[in-house]
Amino acid sequence: MVSQSIKHLSTLLGVTAVFVSAMLALSTQAQTRTHEGWYQVEMIVVARKDDSGQEHWPSNIKLRYPAKWVELKDPAATETGITGSTATVDLTKEAFYLLPASERQLNAQAQKLQRSPNFEVLFHNAWRQIITNKKSSKAILINGGRTFGQHQALEGSIRLSVATYLELQTNLWLTQFDLNVGQEITQTWPEIPLRPNYTTTATHNFSLDSDIEAELEQALANENSQWSSGNIEGNATQPEVDNFVTRQIILLQEERDMRSSEVHYIDHPVLNVIIQITPYSTPAGQ
Repeated sequence: MVSQSIKHLSTLLGVTAVFVSAMLALSTQAQTRTHEGWYQVEMIVVARKDDSGQEHWPSNIKLRYPAKWVELKDPAATETGITGSTATVDLTKEAFYLLPASERQLNAQAQKLQRSPNFEVLFHNAWRQIITNKKSSKAILINGGRTFGQHQALEGSIRLSVATYLELQTNLWLTQFDLNVGQEITQTWPEIPLRPNYTTTATHNFSLDSDIEAELEQALANENSQWSSGNIEGNATQPEVDNFVTRQIILLQEERDMRSSEVHYIDHPVLNVIIQITPYSTPAGQ
């Protein structure tokens, strides 16, 4: 009788364990499903100005944009083809539109970094989006900082997805440029891809700071002007020379699991990311 009772108890415990395991698995799946949905994302990308140059950054890197991407849009941008008319965007319902500064949560951190002589804030924006599983997610194009010809100092993309935790993937690069004055290039860097959403209406903003660099910039501009007008002897069909050459590229490729509503940091000797992802409830009926 005792033996049968023990056997019965063992069977009962085994069934209970299986049941509990199944319920935990279902609970985890349900938790994962509930993680998919609307979030408000805010991100700051900042570069250290006090880079001593002691770090050796590899040049055998690949810079590329993913095939599936979305861009962050300005809700105040003029509608295509309608001069002087602005799009009406409901920021409570539309994804990937930049939010006004008043709706950001990290303004204090960004302002502190902007006041510091050791850092340069390259990107600080907030937007809302639906975050899905990695397979369905799209990369978000990121660019910021000063403009050098067809490029900006910060370019690349990030990807946000969710499984058990939220996940951030960074594919960002910081390029340091020099004015092209025909100097000898001692290190070969990969060609920087043009942003998929780049438009030729972007202005060429020369972004060199010192007086000497400004003089070199003006000299190069004058020379190019003389070539184009035929005022310099020689081959009038000489191809246009790029105004800038690449001095260094710093690539930040990281994967980071995150919890919602927490502020997360990706620390790096030069390029740093601060990000907060908060669940967002859209208005009823959305």
